[in-house]
Amino acid sequence: MNIKIFHPLLLGLTSLLAVTIQFNAMAQENEATDSVKSARLLNEAQGLLKQKSFDLAISTARNAYELAKKASYLTGEANSSQVLGKAYTEKKEYNEALKYYFVAIQAFDLLNNPQMNINTLIDIGSLYQNQDAHNQAISYFEKAFKKALEIKSKPHLRIVLLENIAYSYKQLEDYPHAMSTETKLLSEYERTGNKDKVIETYKELSLLSELNNQYRSALKYNTKLVEVYKKENDLVALSSAYNNIGFIHKRTGDLKTSLDYFNMVTELVSKQPENLKESDKALLHINVGVAFTTLKSYTRAKENYQIALKIREKEENQIEIANTKNYLAGNYYISGNISQALKSVTDAIELAEPLQAEEVLLTSYKILHMIYTMDNNTAKAKKYLELHKKLDEKLKDQEKEREQLMLKKQLEIERNEEEIKTLLAEEERQAVEDERKENEIKLKEKELALLKRDQELREIEYKNQLLEKERTEQALALAQQQLETEKKNRELISLEKEKELQNLELKRKALEDEKQKKAIQLLEADKKLQSEQLKYTYWMFGLFALILGIIIFSFVQKRKANKMLKAQQFEITEKNEELQQNMEELQATQDVLEQQKGQLEVQNRKITFSIQYAQRIQSSILPSSSIKSKLFPDNFITYMPKDIVSGDFYRMEEVNGKKIVSIVDCTGHGVPGALMSVIGSTTLNEIIDQKGVTNPAEALNQLHEGIRRKLSQTETQNHDGMDLGICVIEPNGNEKVKLTYAGAKHTLFIVNEGELLEIDGDRKSIGGANTTAQRNFTNKTLELSKGATLYLTTDGYIDQNNPNRKRFNKKRFKSLIEEVNHLDLQSQKQKFENALADHKKDAEQRDDITLIAIRV
Repeated sequence: MNIKIFHPLLLGLTSLLAVTIQFNAMAQENEATDSVKSARLLNEAQGLLKQKSFDLAISTARNAYELAKKASYLTGEANSSQVLGKAYTEKKEYNEALKYYFVAIQAFDLLNNPQMNINTLIDIGSLYQNQDAHNQAISYFEKAFKKALEIKSKPHLRIVLLENIAYSYKQLEDYPHAMSTETKLLSEYERTGNKDKVIETYKELSLLSELNNQYRSALKYNTKLVEVYKKENDLVALSSAYNNIGFIHKRTGDLKTSLDYFNMVTELVSKQPENLKESDKALLHINVGVAFTTLKSYTRAKENYQIALKIREKEENQIEIANTKNYLAGNYYISGNISQALKSVTDAIELAEPLQAEEVLLTSYKILHMIYTMDNNTAKAKKYLELHKKLDEKLKDQEKEREQLMLKKQLEIERNEEEIKTLLAEEERQAVEDERKENEIKLKEKELALLKRDQELREIEYKNQLLEKERTEQALALAQQQLETEKKNRELISLEKEKELQNLELKRKALEDEKQKKAIQLLEADKKLQSEQLKYTYWMFGLFALILGIIIFSFVQKRKANKMLKAQQFEITEKNEELQQNMEELQATQDVLEQQKGQLEVQNRKITFSIQYAQRIQSSILPSSSIKSKLFPDNFITYMPKDIVSGDFYRMEEVNGKKIVSIVDCTGHGVPGALMSVIGSTTLNEIIDQKGVTNPAEALNQLHEGIRRKLSQTETQNHDGMDLGICVIEPNGNEKVKLTYAGAKHTLFIVNEGELLEIDGDRKSIGGANTTAQRNFTNKTLELSKGATLYLTTDGYIDQNNPNRKRFNKKRFKSLIEEVNHLDLQSQKQKFENALADHKKDAEQRDDITLIAIRV
């Protein structure tokens, strides 16, 4: 009974459900079709990329990307974006490439696909590396390396990343970080058993150790190379390693061990195999020649250089021929054979000049300068010194220009990256907004459909109620009809009985007693029949009421069950939404933390980069090479900041025919010291260049007032200041020069006609909160012979401690001046720097160091 009543309602619900399922199936089928098309187009784009058809690859990959996006096929979006990034990179359209690489990274993150994420980070790092934007390249390679460690990737991937990181650090001349990365590479090569790469890394670490002045480390790696080369009987490489070890020991003052290794090199010639390549033979003989020259066996050195020269001449390698002639010239010069030295170096220049072999020419000009100096030919010595300096400055300027270009490119690339990320963020925000609006429209459409569906259900329910009412009325009518039939039947029976009574009327009279008895019986039977009929009527009404009650009860129970089910579904939906919201909040928090971490890493790199840029700015306020050479042709400068930037600076200028040299040690070092140096340099510029003050003491007086004023030291109790010395040099006739010197807590050292002079400045500093507003500094005036040497230094050199915390001290500094003053200034510079390195060893640099020597 119930099934028949609810059949129309179930039929309506089933129809609506079927329509909904069909609609969803069609949508899913469309999405699946778009996904398949996207995958097919992606495969085509990858093939076109391999064929170097970049424009077609871009067009095809874009179509794949749009289809994937339409179908919400995230894997297709990620892979298509990566292909687009690669294609645009090949076309050198780097901004477009970065745009799609960033999209790919975001998609691979959502897909939790770290391997593809790493591949994309490598692509970005390589893109930046190809543009010489090595700071950015390192940032992305290091991100990839970190993820590679997290997923425990194969060694090959880690090695590739470390090789790229090391390369970029070396291009930036960041040797400490390069050395750290090469050390990690060495561990990877040793674990994988890559013998050739292990040897190559030993060489790199040896070179980097020397560049970092870590001689113990350099010895360690050269010793490892010796062990390897001995096993392989590689005499050429072995001779080079022995020479390196010999020179390191010589540099650190261990002359005995140094000579032992140079002797080992000389013994290798007799062991060379017959099948040794000619180029390797030449290199071996040059290494042996260098060893013999160092051992002062000049004849044997010459023999080896000449053997190497013959091999180079057979190879017709003009640059190597010129280079070998320079070795010969150097050997002749050291042995005192000036004429042969002059011939060899002249030959080298004739070969190198047409080829513009600038490195060879740099060595040749240096040798010619030394030859003519020894031969007392001042004019030619000066000529080739100028040529050497000019070429050296040209090479340095080229390097500086390359660095400035790299710096400019780095800043431009960083700006472009920020713009691309901002653009992508805006596009993503717009996409989210569009999706939100689209979802609102879809939600309204769904609400409308639900309302329509609810209306249809209500109509079906109303129709069912009408049908039920009709059926109830029919049941009531049927019951009424049955009652009417029963009534007619009773009337018919009654008529038949009356007729029977009439027929028996006569008999009744005769049988009245019997008739009455039968009448009584008949009445009783009729009464009983009526009672039964009444019971039957009551039973029919009761049965109908029971059926109606069951129908109503079932309907009510069904509605209650539906309401309960809807309530449970609503509660489950609410819980799911709450759980989803919590998951989204957690993911958002994690994303924020990751973003903040990335921002901190970028900020740290930007700060380091800014300091490096500040170092370049600070370098630009120092005198250029051309100014130094013009004012003081014979000079050397050792400038060693403790950190990247320095609190020391120096000035060289000519005002009103007077040459002025200043050396300044500002309070602090690093960034604070550098800021003070800029203030000091600007103030001195105002006093000397703008006001034309050439009196050293007056310049110090005005500098003191200017520093106190600019730092507001009266009000702020700022204690910063500086110590400095100023020398004013002017001709005085008869091969004499006049020197006027004033110092603020600074000492000037002079070697005049072989005598060492120590000239102390005033015992008071420039600036400071607890000083008087005005100070009177005093001049010291001397007459010097031309050729006298001035030594100006900040206290960083003299105060530098060794690992035992013992200072270099002034006494030792003066002894060193007396020991080396007979040498040319470039040789003196090497002596001063070597002495400092030997003293310092592995101790940390204590302060900024500046040492200037000029010959007047």
